[in-house]
Order: sequence, then structure tokens, then C-alpha cells
Amino acid sequence: MKISNLPKASKPKNSDLITIVQGNATKSISVKDFTNSLVKNTTKLSSEIKALRAEVFKRSLNKENPTLAKNLKIPNPKSPNDAATKNYVDDSAAHRVKVDGSSKISAPLTYSGKFSFSAKDLVTKEYADQLLDAAVKTVKNLNAASYPKASAGDMFIAVQEYKTFATNGPDLQMGDILICLSESEGGTHGEAGSQFAIINTNVVLATEDEAGILKIATDEEVRSFSSDITALTPKKFKDSLEESSMYNRTLIDRATYTVLEEDRGILAIDNRRSSCTITLPTVSSLSNPHMFKIVIKDEFGQADLKNITIKASGATIDSNPQITLLNKYQAVTIYNDGKNYYIENNTHAPDEVSEKLIQSGLVMPVATGTAFALYTASLDLNQFDVGQGFIIETSGFFAANGNTKTVAIDVAGTTTVTNATTTAPNSDHFTARLTVIKANKYAIAYGYMLLEGIAADTYGTYALDLDWNSTIKLGVTANAATATSDIHIYSMILEPLK
Repeated sequence: MKISNLPKASKPKNSDLITIVQGNATKSISVKDFTNSLVKNTTKLSSEIKALRAEVFKRSLNKENPTLAKNLKIPNPKSPNDAATKNYVDDSAAHRVKVDGSSKISAPLTYSGKFSFSAKDLVTKEYADQLLDAAVKTVKNLNAASYPKASAGDMFIAVQEYKTFATNGPDLQMGDILICLSESEGGTHGEAGSQFAIINTNVVLATEDEAGILKIATDEEVRSFSSDITALTPKKFKDSLEESSMYNRTLIDRATYTVLEEDRGILAIDNRRSSCTITLPTVSSLSNPHMFKIVIKDEFGQADLKNITIKASGATIDSNPQITLLNKYQAVTIYNDGKNYYIENNTHAPDEVSEKLIQSGLVMPVATGTAFALYTASLDLNQFDVGQGFIIETSGFFAANGNTKTVAIDVAGTTTVTNATTTAPNSDHFTARLTVIKANKYAIAYGYMLLEGIAADTYGTYALDLDWNSTIKLGVTANAATATSDIHIYSMILEPLK
């Protein structure tokens, strides 16, 4: 019986039988059993397919997202289309140069043929060495006292000093380097000096005996003149001149002032309020005595009314303990010899007396046992005719003791009025006066000294052999035998008689 002739059911039931013909064998099975068998077999097949699909997913690449879940291990490629590992690629590309310039070359490169490179090409060591050899060469010792035979770029270092290198060349010190600038046969400085450059590597401070560098002098070194290894710039020289004896100006507007060494220059005296006493420094205290010169100037024209007295501490001024400026706008320039002071120039000096000149202010001898000129003046005798002359008057005080005290008026080195007859005045004021009149040939001089409380005052006439065509020096002298404070001189008056 053929299956195609089997009857068909419109709707199967679980109890219906299904006939299965396999070859000549015929089997029957209910619909329920057949369906359960199919479901069981289909479920098993579905599980196997699912497991297979998972395994295929693990072992295959997704073309949309080709990612491996585990590292892929493969052998080194053999043909051009084989896959390759990272290690194989790294080893193969390690010594290749990338176009972007980021490669690090760790293995030697070689070139063949002649050297020909563009600006950004790599070059060989041999090529670089050739260029360096032409520019920087091995430094050689220079042992000869002349320029050596050399090619451009050759370098030599001096191993000894030459005060005059290569006959007529510069000072060459140990360590200096000579660089050849152009092909040279060597020789003297005149022959080969232009073919070499000298680099001073052992530069020292310059002195008169050794060339080197210079240090700019400090302001203190300029003021004290203390350095012999520093340089004086034009500005510092200008500043030094402005502070020097020629240009420095210091204004003094007080009654007393002791001069400092840095005051050298011009002392401008403002004595409009009172007389002024200027005391010069002890010469031995000066750091640079021969650089100390001072000009003392009556800048306000008051010296005739308020005198300017100049004293020398521990020294004399033209052999006098002090001098006095008595004329308007008078100025005196004073220098020293290392021990005492001297007048170089005295403007407005009282050479020609047309009116009474008064010097005032307490002065005393600076030492005992020697006659000191306490007030002095110069007088030009050419101004006087026969019958004319002058009067000198001085006043003072003798201390209250029995010590010997002598005061006199000197005219051109001749002692005139003196208290010689009373050598020990005690607590006495005195006035001494001398009158000098020009005669046909000689001078007629007479005078006196009046002593307070002394009945026998000193009077006398004096023979003066004066040259009436010259300038003479007048003065009041004092000699204190025991103590300098024994004699006080208050003033000197010089009055012309015309």
C-alpha cells in the first residue's frame, strides 16, 4: 500500500495513529507520542546549534566589529599575504626611518658613493669629521717666540710669557691662544700678525708691569688716591676735580670752624653776622698733605668790619701762628710743606694803606720762650712822601703773676716799642704805640708803652733805616717765658699819616 493512498484526517487527535512506512516495514504511533518525540529531538538540536554558534563566535571575526576576545598566536609570516605579529613588525621596522622624523636610529647607517647631501639629510661621521677638522683643530703648544707656520684653523697655546712677542708684537701671557686666520709662513708680528688672532685666556688685573683688565675706581679710592690698580673714568676725573683744591667750594657761616682735609678747595666765608676764626688742620694729620691747598675768601665783603682770623693748629703760617683778613673781599691761598703752612697768594693785602686798618680778636703765643708775631701786616712804603708816615698801635693784658712777659712792635725786623723795663708786669692792661715819619733819607720813629698802675711807662725814639721804595712787614710780637696764657693781645691798628 502506498502512502499516497492513505486517508487524510481533517483534524488529528492525540489518540489517532500515524502509520510510518520504512522500506517494507510499517509502524504505527499515536499523534501525541510522535509530537513529544519531535519536541524532544528539536530541543536537543536547538541546544547543540546554540553551543555551536557560541563556539563559532569565539573562533571567528565579526566583519562589522573584528575584535578578538583572546590574544591570537601565529607563527612568523612566510608569504606576502600572511598575517604578522607585532613583535615581527617591530623587529623589522626598528632601524627604518620614518618620514615624520620621529624615528630613533639605534643601529649604524652606511652610505655608498660620494658625499652629496641636501639641507635636511643625515650625514655620516666621516663627513662631519672632515668639516670639523677644517674648523676646529687640535691645540698645539707654542714654544717659539714668533708666529708659527700654520693653516687656517690651526690653534696654539702659549706655554710661557713674552713681554714683546714675535719681535715687535704684543705682550703674550701663559695660556693665551693663537688662532690662524689664513695660510701663514709665520715670523715676526709685522710679517704674520695680521694672519693670527690672539685670545687672552689668563686675564689679570693690569699694573704698570703687567697687562690685563682694569677695575673702575670707587669714589673712596678717588678721594683718598689710594689705589694703583683701578681706572679713573672721565666722569670720576671731573668729580675729582670738582672736589679738588681748584674747584671745591665749602660755605662757612659760623664764628669758628676747624677745616677738614676734604674741605680742600675754596672756603667761602659768610661773616655778615660775626667775625670768623678758621683753624687749619695739623699738617701731620693730613693723608695727602701735598694735595691739600686751600683758598679762604671773604665772599660777602665784610672782612674790614668783621675780621677773618686764620690759625694753624700745631704749625705756623709764614712763620706766624695766625693771619687775619682785614679788607673787603680779600682772599688768601695757603699750601704746606708737610710741616707748616705758607701763603701762596694774598689778594687785597694791605700793601697800600689809605685808611685805618684794625685787626682784632684775642691771640696768645703758641709756645713759651720764643717771640711770636701775633698780628702782622704788609705795608708799601712807596705811597709815602717826606713828612708822611704811619702809626702802629696795639693793646692787651698781662696775667696776674710775676712771670716774665715781653711785648714789642716790630718794623721791618727791628724791635721798637717794648716793655723791656718792666719784665714782670702783674695783672696789667697795656697800650703800645709807635709813630714813623719819613725824613729825607731815614725814618724818624718814636713811641711808648703805657702800663696800667705803672708810674714809669716806657718811652723811646728809634733809628729805622727803611727802604721807602719797598714793601715792609709790620707786626706785634709776644714772648711768654713761662706760660702762653700770660700774654693776651686784643688788637693792632695801622693808621696812615698823609
